[in-house]
Amino acid sequence: MKTVAIPKFFHEVFGKRSTVLELALTIFFSVGMSIFLLTCTYSEWKELEIWKIIVVVLLALDINGGVIANFTLSTNNHYKAHPKARLVFILLHVQPVILAHLLWNYFIPCIYVWGYTIISALIVNALIRHPAQRTIAAVFLTMGFSGLFLFFSSLPKFLFITLLFYLLKVVFSFAVDHYAKREE
Repeated sequence: MKTVAIPKFFHEVFGKRSTVLELALTIFFSVGMSIFLLTCTYSEWKELEIWKIIVVVLLALDINGGVIANFTLSTNNHYKAHPKARLVFILLHVQPVILAHLLWNYFIPCIYVWGYTIISALIVNALIRHPAQRTIAAVFLTMGFSGLFLFFSSLPKFLFITLLFYLLKVVFSFAVDHYAKREE
């Protein structure tokens, strides 16, 4: 597959070199899913002020794109080479807190998801060399999904789905070293 060099400004998102296919899939999913989600939930956010809509769109693009980008070999390798950057990146994921301020003031579910996600991701990241890291991350992810479905299923659809993708992005897609060789 054809690879391309990524400009330094985008190394944190795409790594240093990526395949054209992975870049295209990441961008397509980020833009496509954001358009689909925002279109299907238009009635939930149409009354927001324009600056809030812009921030919501940017957050949707970021979260949706990160779900896929963080699975790529190039992004995985970038953070394997920069473990402190991975830790900082986990800690900087405050999107649910921002969403709580922008959308309908759903502070309790947003803070729950944010706190649960960051703690889970830090644990998973600490297990970077553990042979069961992916499985442990999957347990945290499904527990987080279950908590959202059981306790917060009445959230507006946009917020609910965005929080699900946020959990997936940070706990499983980002915190896991998907390309590590595992001992049997």
